[in-house]
Parts: sequence; C-alpha cells; structure tokens
Amino acid sequence: MTEPTYVVGHQQPDTDTICSALAYARLKQEQGTAAVAARAGDVNPETEFVLDRWDVDAPELLEDAAGEQLILVDHNEYSQTVTGARDAEVVEIVDHHRIGDVETSSPILFRNEPVGSTATILTQLFDDADETITTQTAGLLLSGLLSDTVVLRSPTTTERDRTVAARLAEIADVDYESYGKELLMHKSKIGEKSPREMVLSDFKEFQFDSRKVGIGQIETVEPSVVLDQRDAVLEAMEEIATERDYAVFLLLVTDLLEEDSTALVAGPEIATVEDGLDTMFSDREAFLPGVMSRKKQVVPPLEDAFY
Repeated sequence: MTEPTYVVGHQQPDTDTICSALAYARLKQEQGTAAVAARAGDVNPETEFVLDRWDVDAPELLEDAAGEQLILVDHNEYSQTVTGARDAEVVEIVDHHRIGDVETSSPILFRNEPVGSTATILTQLFDDADETITTQTAGLLLSGLLSDTVVLRSPTTTERDRTVAARLAEIADVDYESYGKELLMHKSKIGEKSPREMVLSDFKEFQFDSRKVGIGQIETVEPSVVLDQRDAVLEAMEEIATERDYAVFLLLVTDLLEEDSTALVAGPEIATVEDGLDTMFSDREAFLPGVMSRKKQVVPPLEDAFY
C-alpha cells in the first residue's frame, strides 16, 4: 500500500490554508500522487461555513507528522508547522509568505509568489497541469482567496488576485462581492470563545533573531466585541507570552469595515514594537490606521526592528 503524502497548512488554520490543502490534494491525486488533505488544528467559523456551502468534508486532522511525507501550503516556517514536521519529509511547498526556515535534504518544488493568497497560486498550478477546475474546487479556491485578501481589500491584493477571483467566481457561479460579504460576516463570529481562544484563533509565531514573537489577528466587523473585554484579553496574552517565552505578543483587532486595526501588546519588549510600527502604546494599546495585513504591514517592520 502506498504511503500517503499529507497536504497540510499552518497551525490555527484559516480558510486559505484549509481550502488550499483540499484543492492541492485534489490536483496531486489527479497527477497520480496518493495525496491526503490534512489540517493542523480546528477549523474556524468562516471555514465551517465554506465547507458547508460547497459540501466538502474538513481535511483529516494530522496530530503528529513525524515520519510522514508532507506538502506544506500557506506557510514555510517550522514555528507554524504541524507537530512533528521537523521529523517529517517535506517534499513540496506552495506559499505566499516570506521565506522561512524549513530545510530539506534534497531539492523540492518550492512555489512562493507575492500574491494575496495561496489559492491564487494553486489556480495557476491547475492551469499548468492542464487540469479542469470543477465548480466545487473553484468555490474552495475563491473562498480562500477572498478570505485572505478581505474580499480584495487587503493591501496584499494584486491585480492577479483580482483576475483570478473573477474567473473562479464565474466557474463557481457566484457573485464574489455578495459571497465575500457572507464570508466577512462568518469571519467575524467570535462566538462564545474565551479570551485565550480568541487571541489564538488566528495566530502565528515568528523567530526574529534569537527572540520569539507571537502575532495574532482578529478580523471582525464588530471590534467592540473584543475590545470591550480588553483587560481579560490582555491578561490572556500576558499568560501566553510568559508560558512561551515571547519577547512580544502582539494582537491586531482589525475592523473590516473601517479598514484599520487596534493593536494590543504583551511581553517585555514593547519598545521594540513601538519602534518597528512607528507608534506609541498607551496602556498597552495603539491605533494603527490603514493597517489590515499582518503579512505585509506588520511582520516586515517588526522583523527589521528586532534585528
């Protein structure tokens, strides 16, 4: 029996990660690979809506990847990989983030492009392979693209994303603006989550020089739902920063309607964050006008500040 190759995204998976794993596993299967879509954590409310809308089961939960073959999608840093990834064989990477620290013993296919979503790259991979994108697969890819680009409003959005979104929407037979608004409403559902669950729901860990930095993001049309719990949220952030030995834990509460963010910060190196983001925190809170993208507007300047 052929051993499976797991197509898996990052921890605390978002819609682009889950949909990319599903779509790329389908493409690899068409090409003869025993590919299995996997996930490294629970799906969020927005992704649950997408899976239900397109009648697709969630990817298999991969709790320990040690000894397995992996295709990484939507990330390429060990701090974000599934447990056991350091002891797995990474055979491919498809991503749209900065180049991280995943190392391989042999050359692999590493597709990394500066676009708004991994789904945009995967659409091109389907074309390169001359494989048809079905209505269902188009729905998944469109969902990942619209989610990651905040319905093409994020500063990470490129003209290529816009072109691909229009094409996928036609295949999926949806109006992408209307469908995108549905996604935004489900993206905003924080539900009955505890402050700790909220701040870790869309969370990534980075290694800047010798220091670990956690950056979370809550995208919502009702930021007051989070900010009204400010003290409890900050307490949870401090606990996590201490547990994980973070130099900083930064949380972006992003208002999807106003297209800006409020930042909360915990940990000992707040001054470094102030330098990197060119802002001042008052009682561990700062307003960041126009900031919507962790990847483009927050990670690069913080990385520079820490080095």
